[in-house]
Amino acid sequence: MADPLNVAASVVGITVPALHATRLLLTDLQELKDAPSTVRHLQEDLRALDAAIKSLQEIDDTKWAVLGQDVAENTKTTVGTCQTACTFFRADIQHWTRNSTAGKLSLRDRASVGFFKRDRIKSLTEQLQSCKLSIASVVNVAVLYASLRNGHVAEEIRTVVSSRQTEITDAIRTTKDRLQAVEDSITTLDLGSRERDQQTLGQEHETFAASLELLQELLAKLQAETVAKATAQSQGSVGTVTFGSQNSGFQAGQIYGGVTGISFGNK
Repeated sequence: MADPLNVAASVVGITVPALHATRLLLTDLQELKDAPSTVRHLQEDLRALDAAIKSLQEIDDTKWAVLGQDVAENTKTTVGTCQTACTFFRADIQHWTRNSTAGKLSLRDRASVGFFKRDRIKSLTEQLQSCKLSIASVVNVAVLYASLRNGHVAEEIRTVVSSRQTEITDAIRTTKDRLQAVEDSITTLDLGSRERDQQTLGQEHETFAASLELLQELLAKLQAETVAKATAQSQGSVGTVTFGSQNSGFQAGQIYGGVTGISFGNK
């Protein structure tokens, strides 16, 4: 296993340029004083993403060790795609508003941003939301595992596990739909399509694919067997826990003290 200190430092390291890219784009958008509502909504998504990325910096070394190397690496990849998406879109905004001055959109640029670029803005909005959900899920699962480590395995914890499973499953479904939409767009590109369009779709695909992989890894962390093992490792060794006749999915069971023998029955 990788040194948890190195993992934590590497994750924090990639959040810094990602936050910088997010804030640069937000500043540019804020300077467009008469921007259409779609751009104003985009600012809200950027603020939410900024808060989510900052929350990663609060995950300590011990929590990263419990989450594991795969989650850490997928988190870094997801944050990196957020940074790329913001940088990519910022270049587009600067190109679209090249006829405007002092933060005031020209009529031509306003029409371009507000009407002709709606699909591009919608795509970035979906990417930002996907990144935010994935990153927030990392923090939520880290907090949950910390609760297990502290001995909180009562009914409220089982309820939280079930709730997190539902949230992540829904996020996976949404991300798959968005990824499929991008793949469909890629397959319908003409050979004569602009290079920028090809680059944009490729970047969007990377963002959704990274978020999907991270969400799937987090969902695996919330399966009954994984949670039970984490509880056993955290609480020492006294007794045995059995979770019925199923060995997958969320299972409810009361744990008293520590755990040594873990049985999930047979399918």
